[in-house]
Amino acid sequence: MPKTQKDIKPVRLRLELMSDYLSSDEKVMLKRYGESSSGDRITREVLIPSDMTLHALHYAMQKLFGWQNSHLRQFNLPEDVYQELTQGTVKGWSDLVGVLFQPPSEAEHDLFWDDDYESGNFNAWLRRKYTGPYRYGGYFEQADVARADVNELLDRFEELEIQEPFSDYLERRQTDPAAEPKVLGKKALVDMTLDEMNEAVVMESGPKSLMESLLITDVLGYVDEEVSSSGLPVTQALYYEYDYGDSWIVKVTKLKSCDDLVADHSVTQEEVDAAKEIVLTKHKPVCLSRDGVDVMDDVGGLSGFANFLKAINEPEDKQEAADFRRWARSMDWKQKKVVPQKVL
Repeated sequence: MPKTQKDIKPVRLRLELMSDYLSSDEKVMLKRYGESSSGDRITREVLIPSDMTLHALHYAMQKLFGWQNSHLRQFNLPEDVYQELTQGTVKGWSDLVGVLFQPPSEAEHDLFWDDDYESGNFNAWLRRKYTGPYRYGGYFEQADVARADVNELLDRFEELEIQEPFSDYLERRQTDPAAEPKVLGKKALVDMTLDEMNEAVVMESGPKSLMESLLITDVLGYVDEEVSSSGLPVTQALYYEYDYGDSWIVKVTKLKSCDDLVADHSVTQEEVDAAKEIVLTKHKPVCLSRDGVDVMDDVGGLSGFANFLKAINEPEDKQEAADFRRWARSMDWKQKKVVPQKVL
């Protein structure tokens, strides 16, 4: 049932934009010019309304990190949680379609049901998307539609060839360039493991995408909270992936208080109290603190952004640096101080 205004509570999230593939030099650039205190991530601390959906959080993160909502995205569980919930099987996954996971046709049809920006102030358009009351209008996330969709997939593939893992095939090609992929047998799709399905069937966004109609507070437990494989919440962390080419990854966690931010002087208690009031009265998220500048689209992920910062701040070629800056302005990127509470 929809929550009433009096049921809504402020909830703190930590959003960490990170990469496992940063070089030492790239970390230095992020720290030196990207205002990242750690050098290996860009972080936003936010308060959200407790009835906020993953769908609305997507729009908020676009604004919080400086993107332009121009690429594909998905929310995923940590791999170990995903495997525990599904038991690594198609049957385990399909049973949770319409409960946790998007149905297979959603990414092809209506994931972008409200992506209707045409002109005008882009930031104002985003603000309407992450401000409550929240709703999800995507057709395929209706429970009966999701179940029908996944059942249609299972019925369509009552017998499929099981291909050897692609890594095994590539290894055999090392010694036999003429080698062909091996067929290991045949199975109904519903009887396969998820690895076997991924080798046999191409799905637009894969089977891991979470339904965006889910409430963040339902699926995500606190960082020290015990979670369950048979109820909600199911995880202590979520991952948001934006732009599968650049592969921006944001880790989302939920914390019980803002005391640590006040203690380390990232924010005052008065600012926390004011933010809570905004969450409750304006039904919108508030950014409490920022660690790291905004990034931008099409720069090559966090590594590419670090190299961009080096190119404009320590240029080997002044004309190239000027070209980079001109391009960055065309992407609406600005290297300036922003009061966190004014971001959203």
